[in-house]
Amino acid sequence: MNHKINFNINPGTIALVSAMIIWGLTFIVTKIALSETGPFTLNVIRLCAAWLVLYPFAYRQGYRLKDTLKPPFLWFGFTGVALFYGAETVGLNYTSAASGSLIQAGIPALTALFSYLLLGERLSLLQGAGVALSVSGVVLITVAGAYDTANDSLLGNLLIVASLLSWVAYTIQGKKWGGQYPTLVITTASMASGFLFLLPFGGFEIAAQGLPHLSLSGILAIAYLTLGGSAGAYFLWNYGLKHMNAVEASPYINLIPV
Repeated sequence: MNHKINFNINPGTIALVSAMIIWGLTFIVTKIALSETGPFTLNVIRLCAAWLVLYPFAYRQGYRLKDTLKPPFLWFGFTGVALFYGAETVGLNYTSAASGSLIQAGIPALTALFSYLLLGERLSLLQGAGVALSVSGVVLITVAGAYDTANDSLLGNLLIVASLLSWVAYTIQGKKWGGQYPTLVITTASMASGFLFLLPFGGFEIAAQGLPHLSLSGILAIAYLTLGGSAGAYFLWNYGLKHMNAVEASPYINLIPV
């Protein structure tokens, strides 16, 4: 008798696990890049480069430059790119990569809470208890960690919390509007609008500090953040959201600290 074993793996699961592996390494790589360039300059460079990589492929799926200024994409770019990158990168100037990743592990709980409040996704009693426990952990790491760890600061940890909240907003809106546009169009337009929001800050930073002088390690770090952390991981995240709801997708964030 032949017994066939069927492995039905949701493609969204593969996409999300891959995105978490990429993002998990970005905390370390970002610290390397920040030793050679300012946070806003770094983000402007990586977003511009990521957009240039994605544009030819997104164009074939209907993306046009004018789409960048559409309200949904401006919101995506502000929350999930400009505010998320800005707060996270500046925060990592003042806190450790470990604390930053641990604080961001609170994303699934807050996503579940706001998905329940704004999208009507079901939240069980056990999930509610998990939300309360996770939020308590974020508060503990943010406040207590800043005083117990020499490499951490309260300001840095609070900025990571701000990036956490911005990502929750991006995820909620991505689930709400994501079905209306191809994944690649959402990703590319978000990169472009996020670049526009951060460009003035990058310009001021360059005017004050001058152009960065990058070593080979700095160039490789920015290349990884561009191709992996920006272009690749964002595409994989948005693709994953098309195959599962926000509450199901967000727990994958817990792989980042590991």
